[in-house]
Amino acid sequence: KTKKQLTMMMRYGVNGMIDSLLSPDLIDGMLTKMVLVNAVYFKGLWKSRFQPENTKKRTFVTADGKSHQVPMLAQLSVFRTGSTSTPGDLWYNFIELPYHGESISMLIALPTESSTPLSAIIPHISTKTVNSWMSMMVPKRVQVVLPKFTAMAQTDLKEPLKVLGITDMFDPSKSNFAKITRSEKLYVSHVLQKAKIEVSEDGTKASATTTAILIARSSPPWFIVDRPFLFF
Repeated sequence: KTKKQLTMMMRYGVNGMIDSLLSPDLIDGMLTKMVLVNAVYFKGLWKSRFQPENTKKRTFVTADGKSHQVPMLAQLSVFRTGSTSTPGDLWYNFIELPYHGESISMLIALPTESSTPLSAIIPHISTKTVNSWMSMMVPKRVQVVLPKFTAMAQTDLKEPLKVLGITDMFDPSKSNFAKITRSEKLYVSHVLQKAKIEVSEDGTKASATTTAILIARSSPPWFIVDRPFLFF
């Protein structure tokens, strides 16, 4: 009964957006005493909204070379963009799409040449390189074309936490949860996190006046995300 109640709690815990974080085999009916759940559902509002009437089906080429017609968002606006290369001289482009409030942005990166596979640049990207993008980017008026997408990620944080030095709570002989209960020896078997991010047109409206001025100027460069890409 408890297992069923936990599952139902997860199913409706984040407005029904994230379900089945816990697989039945992770919960031992006899041994599991408590489950702590952290679920993140992020659907940010764009600072500069993609107008729904600009969303059209366009060609997206997957890593295996197959073409698919998918709904893509499009807008002409000013975004911070830049480009850099890997030590092996493979160039890639990146762009910052800020969310409303400007405390959070989405960064998107993809190889400059369509012949360069995404896998060739991934090993060279780290926290350090992402930070360097922030200082390199300059505001430009660009036509951005981006697929609508939803991404899910599920992670067991047990091993990463151990690497950070948090080990005692996973060790039955060393864990100390006496403030929760003194009658039983408790320890943590799993730390699970599931995240969902949704990318769509929604966001704050750009003023019609600004849009009209931008469109009236010379033809802008394009930032077209029509092949495998990274997002942060």
